[in-house]
Amino acid sequence: MALPFTAALRLNARRRPRHRAVCTEHEILSYQDLWGRVSNLMHALEASGVRPGTHVGLLPSNGVPTLVTMFAVTGMGAIPVPISSLLSDEDVGYILDAADVRVMILQADRFQRAAAVERVATRLCLGCEPVAPGWDALDPLMAVAPKDEPDLAHAHQRILSHTSGTTGRPKLPLRGEWAFEERAIEQGFCDADRFLAALTFSTGVGLTYTLLPLYLGATVHMLADWDPERAMAVIDAEKITATLMLPAMLRQMMNSPGFSAFDGRSLRLIQSGAGVVEADIRRVYHDKLGPVLSIYAASTEVGPIANLKGDDVVRYAHGNCVGQPFFGVEVKLLDDSMNEVPVGEVGEICARSTTQFECYYGEAELTAGTRRGDYLSVGDLGRFDAEGYLYFVGRKADVLRIGERDVYATVVEEVLMAHAAVAEVACVDVSVEGGSGQLWAAVVLRSDCSAEQLAEHCARHLPDYSRPQRYVVVDALPRTATSRVIRGKLKEQLERMNAGA
Repeated sequence: MALPFTAALRLNARRRPRHRAVCTEHEILSYQDLWGRVSNLMHALEASGVRPGTHVGLLPSNGVPTLVTMFAVTGMGAIPVPISSLLSDEDVGYILDAADVRVMILQADRFQRAAAVERVATRLCLGCEPVAPGWDALDPLMAVAPKDEPDLAHAHQRILSHTSGTTGRPKLPLRGEWAFEERAIEQGFCDADRFLAALTFSTGVGLTYTLLPLYLGATVHMLADWDPERAMAVIDAEKITATLMLPAMLRQMMNSPGFSAFDGRSLRLIQSGAGVVEADIRRVYHDKLGPVLSIYAASTEVGPIANLKGDDVVRYAHGNCVGQPFFGVEVKLLDDSMNEVPVGEVGEICARSTTQFECYYGEAELTAGTRRGDYLSVGDLGRFDAEGYLYFVGRKADVLRIGERDVYATVVEEVLMAHAAVAEVACVDVSVEGGSGQLWAAVVLRSDCSAEQLAEHCARHLPDYSRPQRYVVVDALPRTATSRVIRGKLKEQLERMNAGA
C-alpha cells in the first residue's frame, strides 16, 4: 500500500520544514505551516465527533482550506466525498444520500449552497462563524487544539468521488490508491517541481495532480479559478516547471492574446489528458516550448493506462495516440468474446494494476460490470499499432450505429477538427422520422464556413458511410467540469431542433 497522503505530508514537514508547500495570491505556506494547520483541524474534527470511516462531504474550492481539509479527513481515517459545486441542489442531494455522508464541512466561499446540504446531520463550517442554526464552527476548536501531533494510525488514501454524470446519475467510485509513485516515474514529476494547479479539486484529475506534487515534497502554486492570461503570468513570474492542463485549457491559452509574448521556458512538463489533445494543439506547444507536452489516458476507476511524451507527442499526432502502457500497468484489448484482438484492430481497453478503484459505492452489480477477470474496463475502445502505441478510438457507448455500419465518432471529429474553420465539434446519432439514426456533426466555428464546405472536406478524408449527414453550427457544446462533451445532452438538443424544423 502506498504512503497515506497525510503521512507523506508529515514526513515532508520533517525533512524540509521551511520549503514552500503552497503558494496562493494571498499567502505562502511552508510544509511546517501546512502540517500545523492540518494537525489543528484533525484535533478539531475529532472533537466534533468525526471518526475513522465517517463519510465527510465537501464542496471544494481551489484554495488552502480545501487542501487542509482533504489532508485532515484522510489523516484521521475518515473518507472525504468531494462534490462539484457546479451540480444542481438535486444532484448534490443525490450524492449525499447515495454516499452515506454523515458530516458536511462547508467553507466560507461555499455558504451560498448551505440549503443544498441541510439533509446532513452534522454540519460544520470552516473559515467563519456558523451561517445558520444547526451549523457548528470549526475555527474555535482549532484555536484551542492540542499541540501534540495527531495519531495517523488510521490514515489512508481513500476518497469517494463522483463521475461527471454524462449518462444519467453520477456514479460514486471509491478509490484508495492514486499511483503517485508510478506517475512520478512515468511522467517525470519530482520534489524540485514548482507546480501550477489550476483545475478544480472536485474533479479526479484536479485532485490527483494537486496532491501529487505535495506528496513528493514539491511546491504548488494554486489558482483560485482558471484564467489563461493569469496562468501564463504565474508560469513566467514563478518559473513554474510543471503543470496539468486539460485540452480545452491548452486551446484557450494558445488562443489568448498574451500567448505570443508568453515565455514559458521554465516549463519542462505540461501534463494533459482527460480528452482528445488535437494535432494542432500538440504542434503549437511543441513549436513554442519544445517537447514538454505529455498526454496520458486514465480513468478514476482504472487509474493510469498509457502515456505519450517527448517528441512522440507530435510524431504520433494523428489518430488520438495516447502512448505506450503506463509504468506498472498491463493493458490488453479484448473483443466481446473476451479474446485479445490482433494488432491494428479495435478492442475494449482492459488494464491490470495495483491502482484500480475499489468499487462503485453501494453498486455491486455496476462494479462487477467493470471486471474482465482480473483486468478492469470502463468501456473505452482502442487499438495498438505494431510499435506498441495505443490509440484511443472512443467509448463503447459512443460507437454510433448508422445504417448497417459502426461509426467511431472520434474519428469523424478528428477529421473535422483538421478544417481551419472548425474550433470544436462533436458527432452524435440523431433519430429522424421513421426511427432511423443519422450522423450529425455539431460544430463551433472560428471563421465563416458553409455546410457544403465541411461536407467537401469530409468527402476527401472519410468513407461515405461515416460522413455526417447534417452539419449544425452551435455557439458551444455542452460540457462537464473537465470539458468532456455531454453527448446525451447534445443529442437531446439536436433532436429537439429536428422536431421543431
